[in-house]
Amino acid sequence: EAGLRYETTTAEVTDRGDGAHDVSERDYQFLLPSAHILYNVSEDGRIRASVARTVRRPNFDQISPALLEEEPTEDNDLVGNPNLKPESAWGVDLGFEQRLGRRGVPGMNVFYRDVQDRIELTSTGVVSSEGSGFVLTPSNIGAGKVWGVEVDLSTPLTFAGLENTGVFMNYSWLDSEVRDPVTGAKRRFNDQAEFVFNVGFIHDVVSSGTSFGSSYRLQGDQFNRIIGESVATSYGADLEVFIEQRFGDRFVVRVTGSNLLNAKKDETFFKYDTLGDQLSNDFDEFELESEQAGPVFQLVGRYAF
Repeated sequence: EAGLRYETTTAEVTDRGDGAHDVSERDYQFLLPSAHILYNVSEDGRIRASVARTVRRPNFDQISPALLEEEPTEDNDLVGNPNLKPESAWGVDLGFEQRLGRRGVPGMNVFYRDVQDRIELTSTGVVSSEGSGFVLTPSNIGAGKVWGVEVDLSTPLTFAGLENTGVFMNYSWLDSEVRDPVTGAKRRFNDQAEFVFNVGFIHDVVSSGTSFGSSYRLQGDQFNRIIGESVATSYGADLEVFIEQRFGDRFVVRVTGSNLLNAKKDETFFKYDTLGDQLSNDFDEFELESEQAGPVFQLVGRYAF
């Protein structure tokens, strides 16, 4: 398959603050070609490959000039950037899938993205309304690239005599590179997790109309740096279980328990008075924050009319 799409966008932002009506307009156009190949290397194995250009437009909060106090965090404020450009990328994907039995499918995919006009939050240097942070704004920080590997598996356990039990697993490893507007050195994209891992199972008891299962999720550490502040974040694992009971052909009751491991989020903040202090790592304030929540239980009934 091959295709070509042309997109054109006109954005008009009217700033009504301070009694004025300042209008900002932006027009941008993108030609978005794509090509995809699916090749059967055997009766059960196939290769997928694709090349495509994609575009990600700024959302409303990113271009609105309104000042949002204590957003995105309690210390910082957020003001939009009406002149923000869309983020575009050329991407290449190459993957392999192998069928196991009738329904099992393991696969692996590698990908690469060449990103232009990368959008990230940056600091304006203006002190926030709270007084201990800064006014942040989304900016195009330049070109970057991102790459990674995805491994996934979805299969019933027919080979073990458990035809009504299915397992699934997905692991994604990510890396990236962009020039840091603060230090000038190359770094990963802000707030990009190092990896994401999911694994779980679902079992159907056909005779009683019952299903139950569980899933486990773990996310790698991430890092964020803007002028005046850097933040390292780590997350605990999340475990979810469910049981579902069918009554007749139309009514289903489902009980779900999530966050059963009391997942924790830990953040380490380094705050600096000047850019020079930040470049030499002479921080003015060091802060540790930790959030932890207990389990959540949900009861849902569904009826089909």
